[in-house]
Amino acid sequence: MLWVRRAGGHGLARGRVGRRALSLEVRTIAKHGVPPSECYEDAARMGVLKRDGMQIAALAQLDRLHDTLRGYTRAPAVEARARAPVPIFGGWLSSALGLAGDASSRLAPRPTEPPPVRGLYLHGGVGCGKTFVMDLFFACSTVADAEKRRVHFHAFMLDVHKAMHARRADADPLGEVAAEIGRSTKLLCFDEFQVTDIADALVMARLFSALFDAGTVVVATSNRPPRDLYLNGLQRDLFVPFIGELERCCAVHDLDSPTDYRLLQDSTLQAMRTYIFPLGPEADALVRKLWRRLAKGDETVDMVMQLRGRELHVPRASPHAAVARFDFDELCARPLGAEDFLALAAAFHTLFVSGVPRMTSADVNRARRFITLIDALYERRVKLVVTAAAPPDELYTAGPNSSDEAFAFDRAASRLNEMQSRDYLTAATRQASLTHGVEREAALLFEQRRGLQKAQVQKLWDRYDVDGDGVIGAPELLLLMEDLRERASGHRNVLPEELKSMMARLDRDGSGTIEEREFFDYFEGRSMGKVARRWLGREQDTT
Repeated sequence: MLWVRRAGGHGLARGRVGRRALSLEVRTIAKHGVPPSECYEDAARMGVLKRDGMQIAALAQLDRLHDTLRGYTRAPAVEARARAPVPIFGGWLSSALGLAGDASSRLAPRPTEPPPVRGLYLHGGVGCGKTFVMDLFFACSTVADAEKRRVHFHAFMLDVHKAMHARRADADPLGEVAAEIGRSTKLLCFDEFQVTDIADALVMARLFSALFDAGTVVVATSNRPPRDLYLNGLQRDLFVPFIGELERCCAVHDLDSPTDYRLLQDSTLQAMRTYIFPLGPEADALVRKLWRRLAKGDETVDMVMQLRGRELHVPRASPHAAVARFDFDELCARPLGAEDFLALAAAFHTLFVSGVPRMTSADVNRARRFITLIDALYERRVKLVVTAAAPPDELYTAGPNSSDEAFAFDRAASRLNEMQSRDYLTAATRQASLTHGVEREAALLFEQRRGLQKAQVQKLWDRYDVDGDGVIGAPELLLLMEDLRERASGHRNVLPEELKSMMARLDRDGSGTIEEREFFDYFEGRSMGKVARRWLGREQDTT
């Protein structure tokens, strides 16, 4: 028999990366400047949520931090320590990561006095509401929007590595990046704080020491206590001192609620057929039907996404919608990581993944990539259609020495369950309409608002009439579209069908090229979207 996972609404929706993407519940009940526990109690009295003793205890800790941050002024940052090229590890790996200096060097002595404001580290099982209470605190905080940031830990560390790569010619790339973050960020909230990668482990000690020295307040959620971070990682003994640093600067609170709010059922909701098991002809037939509906037909095209000097192959993408299809091994048996999966999440509002097998500790690399994939899609609210050999909770069987993977897979299974819910799918659809629009080419350039100013259109024309012959041909239009796509989604892939559609919109006389009059008439009357306007606006401010 063919079974389809059915999941209803959950008590407390997860927050997403960024301030604007906090969960609907948080945005509904949060009041700026009001202690988060008061907002929580008001919502409970109105029946928006059900009181949970463990969440209330965590909110008491967050209330104290909320009150302390009111009018908080940081002490001058310890710039010298942030910038000095003092590595935490020696050898070739430190050099490769920009942790330059004498191999025998270690962290400079810590000040004996604690930082003026302590952060908070919340840990507990999947679905216990730790992200919800952190997001409520974040939304209520009096810290100015420009000085606070809420981010998924995967995405944050990816940004750090990218910034270090961009500064690789500097004497101390990590010190420069840490100092910049410390100067600009008073409150930093992390969701899913975890360490699974040695590159992250090597960077974190210096990075967070610099942030704590700068007076940045860190609030983090995690599935495990600090002492269990990077538990079976390579060279963990070198990471252990950072755990003491974290516990010194952040209070640690166990939010071990017995309820998994992601799995609460609402019998009034219709079933969502997005997780299909077991594998077989019936599952394949249902996926083909869903693909035809979401991809606007059976047609697929082969795509190559450009990512920081390398390529990511997408073998089956729809030419008519932001939808792509993969076999499990195409994503999880290849050497892909968070950067690749985040790029897919930015480019597509729906991914199909077929043939997810049962896994054991012998499949640890595939399991880790699958966990990272789910994290990336979940954080970006991408819809996921899966065919699998078993329900999410039965996909992974841990071995005696694979506690890290078992713990992380529990979170992935919980998220897979939530990703089938009406709340999640509704939020994902709303996000897709903002990010991708009704059609991909509309999402790339157009938004129904005011047109560009003439000076902005002139700047575009001057830049993309590359050969100065007075017309813009297909190669020049492609360059314009690739540049905007990179700013909107982090990659430069533009499908031939998108280029053809855009050329038809601008080339009114069908000559095969875009004349200056056609270009100005179109862009002065129609908007190129927020990405282009902000990009052009910033350039004008600096010229």
